[in-house]
Amino acid sequence: MKIVVLLLALIFNLSIYSQSIRGQVTDSLNKDKLAYANLVIEHTKTGIYSNEDGTFKLDISKTTSSDTLVVSLIGFQQQRIALSGYNNTNDYVLNISLLPKIEALTEVLILSSTKEYEKQRTSLSTGKRKQVFPTSIPFGHETATLIENTKQRRGKLIEVELKFKDSSSEMYKTYQTYYRLAFYNVDDLGFPGELIYHENIIIKPEKHTKNFKIDLEDKTIPFGKKGIFVGIETIKPEHVEITNSMYLTTPSVLNTHAEKQLKFTRFHSNNWSKHTRKSVLKRKYYAIPFIKTKVVFEKQ
Repeated sequence: MKIVVLLLALIFNLSIYSQSIRGQVTDSLNKDKLAYANLVIEHTKTGIYSNEDGTFKLDISKTTSSDTLVVSLIGFQQQRIALSGYNNTNDYVLNISLLPKIEALTEVLILSSTKEYEKQRTSLSTGKRKQVFPTSIPFGHETATLIENTKQRRGKLIEVELKFKDSSSEMYKTYQTYYRLAFYNVDDLGFPGELIYHENIIIKPEKHTKNFKIDLEDKTIPFGKKGIFVGIETIKPEHVEITNSMYLTTPSVLNTHAEKQLKFTRFHSNNWSKHTRKSVLKRKYYAIPFIKTKVVFEKQ
């Protein structure tokens, strides 16, 4: 009898810990399936991405009735879903429709269409090419690095270049990664502020990719007087199945050293945190992604 009770208790506990929400994320206007949407339990390290076809399955076994699911994607309005009604059964179906930010995109295009820019291109970067090293970032984490505007003039971002290095290791499990680029203005506190470009830019570098240039000349991305934050988010590809909590992502973005603290981090669209730790390689400096950009400034 005791054995039966123990088995029943084990089955009951397993059913609790297998609770999940599954469904699909789509565009509320045209019903398109939305790939790589962020789904995160607010203020936690629990989060996933939707697959290429917009489908997802999120483990909610460790959540409480007071938790909130936040669903977001560049170019769409964020949606918040209270989990108070999702704690009675094991598996829920929840299809999510996100509303596009059409107004914001239209406003940026209208403002930029009236401006004239110089022909000369100005190169700005976060560090020196000779001082670079790879840094593997876990899936779901985003790093925003400030590209400072040394001229204090308004302009337009026309190119971003990233450099990669294969981080495969015999000591750790290594997974291929994708990256998402995002661009933010600088708020009054010096943090990443509002998103200033409303299209998803997904980079899918091969394992041995070294240089990757993104042509942004026709994207209308404003470059403010304080500069711009370039966000690099580590995206888990649909075909990757994580089997080990200790792992590396590859190819890794090359980092460089800076005297100033120019980097902020967050997990799956949660709040930004200022990166304050110094580099383990050079104690007097901060380690930040090595990003090269090209900008054209408005005519005076």
